[in-house]
Amino acid sequence: MDVTEFHIPKGAILFSEGGVSYEFRKHLGEANHGLSLFLARKRTTEGPGGRVLLKAIGLPSGRAGARAFKARAKLEEEVTLSMALEHPGILRVLGMHKAEGAWYVIIEHPEANRLEDLLTLVMEGDGYFSPSFVLYVGAKVADALHHAHSRTDTNGRPLGIVHRAINPATVFIDWRGGVKLADFGLALSSLPGRIVSTVRRPQGDAYYSSPEMLMGVKPDARSDLFSLGLVMLESATGENLLYAPDGVPEKVKATLSRSKRARVERAIRRAKKAGCPDEVEGMIWRAATYTPEELDALTKELPQSLKVPLCKLLARSRSERFQTAAEVADALRGWLGSSFGAREAADELAKVAEEGADRLAELDMPRRKSARSA
Repeated sequence: MDVTEFHIPKGAILFSEGGVSYEFRKHLGEANHGLSLFLARKRTTEGPGGRVLLKAIGLPSGRAGARAFKARAKLEEEVTLSMALEHPGILRVLGMHKAEGAWYVIIEHPEANRLEDLLTLVMEGDGYFSPSFVLYVGAKVADALHHAHSRTDTNGRPLGIVHRAINPATVFIDWRGGVKLADFGLALSSLPGRIVSTVRRPQGDAYYSSPEMLMGVKPDARSDLFSLGLVMLESATGENLLYAPDGVPEKVKATLSRSKRARVERAIRRAKKAGCPDEVEGMIWRAATYTPEELDALTKELPQSLKVPLCKLLARSRSERFQTAAEVADALRGWLGSSFGAREAADELAKVAEEGADRLAELDMPRRKSARSA
């Protein structure tokens, strides 16, 4: 069978551990490395408890076994990496369990919504999030990234963690304005025994990849900051800098030097060899050719408080971006000021929930409680 093939009825008990049974509720699709992502509910002798996320990999035989082994190793790496990540803005990995027929990693599930779903709600109302909301969320994610980027091992050596999958699906926001970053399953790090990909290719969602990641160059912390800029840009304008539905015109490609064009073509060949979707070719060309003028046009309707940091986050050259996530968080809070915090974010989300009430159930989003604490 395929490593991601699970046929599980709703309500089935996946496994039990420490007096807690984990009841299958919903298959959320494929996560990184061919893993399946489940929503599960904890059950004890006292009845149902809270929800958790489960990453799962089956135990196939034959040729699929090698892929399953690598995926299992990535699960183990994610659990090990999580031990270095203790931050209120990062979803916790709770452990790993081997059951009959599968391995599972148990992950905290916040009573929150993916930014991806919140964007669907707000854009269906023909709007976007306010600049203040975007600055607020950006600063919170930057805080979490600073924690991850600055982690060291027991000897004080940097772990070199790079998330590599910052996108609207890995940012969770609750109705009270709490923000959490999820899924370090694709993270780059210097952990001993780390499974290294043999093919250079974009990781995560290519629409939120930095130019260097698309070009097959080893990313660093500044690559995560570019991805954060893409998420913030889309939240404020609905636009994605790398979106090229009609491709990149030949006259634009011709502006590249011969050596740069050759690097782009090599990157495209690597992406195809790695099985990336066809649209990644357009993203690679776009990442190599977008201009500061085009970025200026995409942000022209935004106030300077958001436009300025976005343009710096989205600089093609890493040397021209913010250099650390701490620098980003400080800058965004400086532009935001003290008049917008969790309460104001919650108020904006309440309006989004009210206007998109009919869509909450369709998107399987938890409903906002009428009474909330600050």
